[in-house]
Amino acid sequence: MTPETSFESRFASNRNIKLQYTAAGSGPPILFLHGFPDHGLGWRRQIEALCGNFRVLAPDLRGFGRSDAPRGHAHYALLPHLVEDVLSVLAAEQLSQVSIVGHDWGGTIAWWLAMRVPQAVRHLVVLSTPHPRNYLRAIADPANARYFAYMRAFQEAGAAAMPAPAELAGWVADEADRQALVTSLQRSGPEAMLGYYRANIPLGRVPDIGPLPLVKAPTLVMFGANDPYVPASAFDGTFREVDNVTSVVAIPGAGHFIHHQAAGFVSREVEGWVTRPPSSFRALG
Repeated sequence: MTPETSFESRFASNRNIKLQYTAAGSGPPILFLHGFPDHGLGWRRQIEALCGNFRVLAPDLRGFGRSDAPRGHAHYALLPHLVEDVLSVLAAEQLSQVSIVGHDWGGTIAWWLAMRVPQAVRHLVVLSTPHPRNYLRAIADPANARYFAYMRAFQEAGAAAMPAPAELAGWVADEADRQALVTSLQRSGPEAMLGYYRANIPLGRVPDIGPLPLVKAPTLVMFGANDPYVPASAFDGTFREVDNVTSVVAIPGAGHFIHHQAAGFVSREVEGWVTRPPSSFRALG
């Protein structure tokens, strides 16, 4: 199976912003949200594994790949823009609810969507991304400075700190997948990608995020035990942010990009989680 022959390229619109997304299969819908530096087809292994039984959707986030890249960092704020982008894909597919899988920035968007638009999220699966409260606390902790040095460089030096697409794609082991990502990143604007960091993470003192709605969807969190960009301690207390069954899984030997490094495991865990009706999780009590 190859993306060219089996995946469909479609478009959604959020006001005047056009979002390209990959679609495949039929059945209960799962929407995959990528992070940095990645693109919708970075989920190729999961799409191929799941499209036989599910309707699988994977957009290029705004600023990435074939989606529009509006100028100005304010256009990359999580609320409302990035959350509304996801809702626009649901609207294009005539869906009111979907299971969400997010990695990195896609994981942060997934958390916020589950908190702010709970009726749209049937199941939540988050990869390598702590709950936003815990993530900001981890960023603010000087003991974690080595994990987030790249982030501060993006904020302070801007595009000058952005590596070339070939270097950004160096984490992808498969040559064809790596070249596909390079091509996608060449279409992506460095300033647009930097907008995610500029618009959503304070450069100075990081404030506590304050009260937030609890996530209502059954939530599965997976992370690599050797992630060089996120401390494992940032996943502590995840259950306090979710009013439902919550599972946190550490994958030994894996780093940040677990949808590639442990692709089969991630696909099987996603399938097992989203196959169960949400009511069955509540029944455990």
